[in-house]
Amino acid sequence: MTRHLTLGTAGHVDHGKTTLVRTLTGTDTDRLEEEHRRGISIVLGYADLALSDDLRLSVVDVPGHERFVRTMVGGATGIDLALICVAADDGVMPQTTEHLAILALLGVRHAVVALTKADLVDDARRVAAAEEVRAALAATPFPDAAIVPVSAPTGTGLEDLLTALRTAAAETPSRSGGGRARLPVDRSFTLHGIGTVVTGTLWSGTLAPGTTVTIEPSGREARMRSLQVHGEDTEQAGAGSRVAAALVGIERDEVPPGAVLWTGLPAAPSYRLDVELAVLAGAEAPRRGEPIEVLHGTAIAHAKAVQLGDSGFFQLRLTEPLAALRGDRVVLRRLAPPGTIAGATILDPRPRRHAGSDADVARLRTFATGDAAAIVGAMLREGAVRADDVATRGLLEPDAAASALAATPDTLVFGEWHVARSRYEAIRAAIESRLSTRAIEHPLDPSVPMGALLKETPWRDALLEQLLQDGVLERDGATVRLAGTGASDADLAVAADILAQLDAEPFATHRQSELVEQLALPTDDAWAVLAQLDRSGRIARLPDGIAVSGAAYADAVRIVRELCATGGEVTLAQVRDATDSSRKVVQALLERMDADGITRRTGDTRIVRRGTAG
Repeated sequence: MTRHLTLGTAGHVDHGKTTLVRTLTGTDTDRLEEEHRRGISIVLGYADLALSDDLRLSVVDVPGHERFVRTMVGGATGIDLALICVAADDGVMPQTTEHLAILALLGVRHAVVALTKADLVDDARRVAAAEEVRAALAATPFPDAAIVPVSAPTGTGLEDLLTALRTAAAETPSRSGGGRARLPVDRSFTLHGIGTVVTGTLWSGTLAPGTTVTIEPSGREARMRSLQVHGEDTEQAGAGSRVAAALVGIERDEVPPGAVLWTGLPAAPSYRLDVELAVLAGAEAPRRGEPIEVLHGTAIAHAKAVQLGDSGFFQLRLTEPLAALRGDRVVLRRLAPPGTIAGATILDPRPRRHAGSDADVARLRTFATGDAAAIVGAMLREGAVRADDVATRGLLEPDAAASALAATPDTLVFGEWHVARSRYEAIRAAIESRLSTRAIEHPLDPSVPMGALLKETPWRDALLEQLLQDGVLERDGATVRLAGTGASDADLAVAADILAQLDAEPFATHRQSELVEQLALPTDDAWAVLAQLDRSGRIARLPDGIAVSGAAYADAVRIVRELCATGGEVTLAQVRDATDSSRKVVQALLERMDADGITRRTGDTRIVRRGTAG
């Protein structure tokens, strides 16, 4: 099976990167007329380099000019191995140093140095240039990288360079083929007869024709019609491959450079990133509120960096959303004067806005460990968690999140939700205490609306259902109460007279305030009795302060359904005549039926809602 790695060039402008790539691969990566006219690379170029039958490098040739550093970062992000080009006659130059720093900030750990234009200098200069390069590499992740003098025009040193690349590639780990596929888009265009085509370097996972992908940050979906790796059709592309994908169901401008194609469940885009900063030697950390540029893959966003407490963690508050994963690297650039100032590792790709409390900093330290059990444990301390929540927050892959949650001790599972047992028991105790007090203070009306019992959270309904299943709560219409509390039949016996009155005159105008006055109870308790009677169905409280017996309301519903069954719709006058009631009472009855979802008003008539007849 062929192994794929991504090789990225780096180095100062006019140090022979493109010429060397053309000599090694036979591909001219300068495809624009302007690049040939000016003699410099402006956009990313791509080529294929087969080092052996089972090792293939996707070459990303980056611009070397300082004005195209953003483009360089877009190409360097996601590379596995760097080919650093330094001209023997010039030696180490400003963009050499900046590119080396960017490679380090992006986590690149393997490199080979091509000492280009070696035919233009004498032996002494070649030795001095190599020593200069070695000194520049000392503070980088590749101090021992091979330095190979080469000349593209004469072919000198090319075989030695290829050997050095094979050795470095053997030491470079392959990218994971598991998990969600991510393809940052660096080009998008339209081909006649094919449609929208995007290109990029596959960061992770695998892609295949027919796969449905989500484009972030827009959230739009498309289907992958066909797939190529370096111009050759393929049925599967693995991580590290240079990919061109034809997409169905989306226009070119809906998947611009900077967008990312995801398979499976994508990470949700966020306007905030919590990161651990690594400031370049000699540079200053971004000042609070200072506008900076954040480079993530092929995407560029402006942001302000806020230090979190006294830690080395920062929150990047972005002007454009990014969809990222924990562990991704970003590069930070100052806008004025322009320059790279830092790199950062993303710890929380979708945090809330915060200033870095002790608890927040502790959570980020946990996320920095990468330990799945510790990460889901930290999330469980915040509340209930679903495996998909961990994945969409970008903290873990879906399978890893599900496995870690399933293995976490002392947790309870409510459907998809996982919650720490201690948290559930604390919530349960608080609810029991609150509702017990309510029952003591209002024995005739111990119920509260379900929405008022707990603050609104995505898992509130699941929690309430669990409390009902555990026998902690009882439903009472649209409210809940502590199990075993509530007005008994004996408590409600005080309402016998008004119930008899409602039954005797089913469609008369009975005002709720007058019924309350007839109950020999304090006003609050009297209204509580009326509410309890309504929830139990013994009466029906109607709009405009009117009440009827439960039987009368049921009879009115039956009449409306029968009239609609005959004529398809019913008027207020028809119901008034059928019930021998007043317009006021019938209007209130019909409004209650509308609210209960039994009828729907259309102009001056009502129809029975579909699925409610019976």
